[in-house]
Amino acid sequence: MTALITTPEGLARLAGDLVGVDAAGLDTEFVSERTYRPVLCLVSLAWPGGEAVVDAIALPDLRPLAPALTRPGFALVLHAASQDLVLLEERLGSVPKFVFDTQLAGAFLGHGQISYERLVQAVLGIRLEGASGYSDWTRRPLSEEQLRYAREDARHLPALHRALATDLDRRGRREWFEEECRLLRERSLTESAAGEAWQRVDGARRLKPSQMAVLRELAAWREDEARRADLPVGYVIRDAALTALAQQAPRDLEALGRVRGMAGGQLRRYGKDLLAAIERGLACPREGWPELPEPPREEPGVRLVSDFLASWVRKRAQEEGLTGSLLATRDDVAALVRWHRAGECGALPRVFAGWRRGLVGDELVDLLEGKLALALVEGGLRLVRPGSSGAGRRSRP
Repeated sequence: MTALITTPEGLARLAGDLVGVDAAGLDTEFVSERTYRPVLCLVSLAWPGGEAVVDAIALPDLRPLAPALTRPGFALVLHAASQDLVLLEERLGSVPKFVFDTQLAGAFLGHGQISYERLVQAVLGIRLEGASGYSDWTRRPLSEEQLRYAREDARHLPALHRALATDLDRRGRREWFEEECRLLRERSLTESAAGEAWQRVDGARRLKPSQMAVLRELAAWREDEARRADLPVGYVIRDAALTALAQQAPRDLEALGRVRGMAGGQLRRYGKDLLAAIERGLACPREGWPELPEPPREEPGVRLVSDFLASWVRKRAQEEGLTGSLLATRDDVAALVRWHRAGECGALPRVFAGWRRGLVGDELVDLLEGKLALALVEGGLRLVRPGSSGAGRRSRP
């Protein structure tokens, strides 16, 4: 029977059990509908010979687990790790040095970016039931069905880890995978500043730069207020009302009350703060007005070349047994074309960095420069050197 850990003593024993383990699977259960940040409710762990479910509501301090989970040489196995890593960083104060994301490993092995249930069935031949996934994990006591679901979500991660790692090594993709896991870990721990919150407001792009300056102040205030009150930002003020305030820029409470979407309770609770944020935005000098970067506009030539190159990316992904979007999306290819046309200035495009460059990035640039060409040979695409008689794809150094 899996232990349900609800006491500091039990947590300390679990930390001790994990010290001698090289890898463990971990999954979280959380709710996020009514709070600024997701509320972590359960942490399920499984390792060879053991498993446990930690009640994260009964145990708000999970830091005793940190030394075991973040020590050198230990691998934490997760599926679709991004949200789990954010929650662990908040509750442990740190994150593991090495993360093994089984969803990402599956994508490197041609399974696609699929759910945990589907990957377990595809790799291990085990069919799981997911009836309790969407339930209120904050309520106590937990039902036996909820506990069974929580256990199952971590139980098969160690076996997945072994099977997928073996396959990655057999196919020579461990380095690619580990590079991508490092990037995933870094992205998950990068939090957007409140001053950038205006860029995520629906309708921001329709505003004038002077109005965007007001929106920037309003959105930063809303982000701070939502964090302080532990509410979703939309519970404070909805996006539509925020953009209306930025457009109309009311200067007093009476005008504020005439803005569509402003409720009486919001006026009483936030009126003075909203007017102060609007004043700060209006006082911003012209040179400080923000601008949303324009979405890349594809010239017809860029669109045509990108579509042409994307066909080769799909072919390479198929040859390598990779999920196509993992290798490069259509937008990744278009970014490479624009970067090349700009004289290779600026940050390296995703498809021309890291493991992707050697696999397909160099070939795409050689195609852009006319050093290679695509030919249709026996119904399939092949890379050829212009003027050569051979039709086979060149071998890469």
